[in-house]
Amino acid sequence: MEAHLEESRIFYQNQKIYTYDCLQNYCASPVSVLNYFQEIALEHSAALKAGPYELDRMHLAWMVVKYHIEILEYPRFLQTVQVGTWAGAAQGFIANRGFVLKDVDGKVLVNGQSHWMMMDFEKDHIIRVGDEAINKVYQFKDENEKYKIPRLKRVSEWDGSRTFTVRYLDIDYNGHVNNVRYLAWTVETIPPEIIAEVEVASFDVLYKEQARYGDVISAKFKAVRPDLYRVDIESSDGLLLCQIGMTLRPTSKRPNHEG
Repeated sequence: MEAHLEESRIFYQNQKIYTYDCLQNYCASPVSVLNYFQEIALEHSAALKAGPYELDRMHLAWMVVKYHIEILEYPRFLQTVQVGTWAGAAQGFIANRGFVLKDVDGKVLVNGQSHWMMMDFEKDHIIRVGDEAINKVYQFKDENEKYKIPRLKRVSEWDGSRTFTVRYLDIDYNGHVNNVRYLAWTVETIPPEIIAEVEVASFDVLYKEQARYGDVISAKFKAVRPDLYRVDIESSDGLLLCQIGMTLRPTSKRPNHEG
């Protein structure tokens, strides 16, 4: 999708890859990649004077509903990359947003699409994207940029589950769990004998409900195939919070720095 866009429509920021972004092979983690995309979406809105501060005064907030991220190649420690985003189509209650991560030579490393909704948190309901004048700044395009995000594979029997307690530092400025934490919990469910040998090639996230500080959540996991992994995250009372599917591939090897 990105290759057919006018470059002027893409909002870019440079991002340096630091040690705290990386795994043991010096590559950025999938959690870091999603953090970059979540941050660039907010910075894009802020640059258009429609960011969190402006929306908060109007009792509005964007809520991400779905992500589909394809990681062609992971950026590495000390590499500087370009992270980009743009507004796609908007119809009814759904706004589409695209993402890209490139190296300095323009090579695409990561592609992403997402669906968002706008919440009026004073009235506690979702509103139509086009009903708010502030959203005109995005210049949403036509149906050709309405992204179809793959459906997650259904699971009837799970391999096991892990529990996590929502910590204070898991909470964002909206007062609920930061969206990226669900992906982090999902990666944590991969057995240790497997996680060192694989990396995430793509992932799909479907957000259903919100977890809050102090909640004890359960992440049920299933290796559907050696290259396909599924997780459902539920509250302690069985409320489905988030569903994630990941495709896996052999991990990029740690570079040899001898000499």
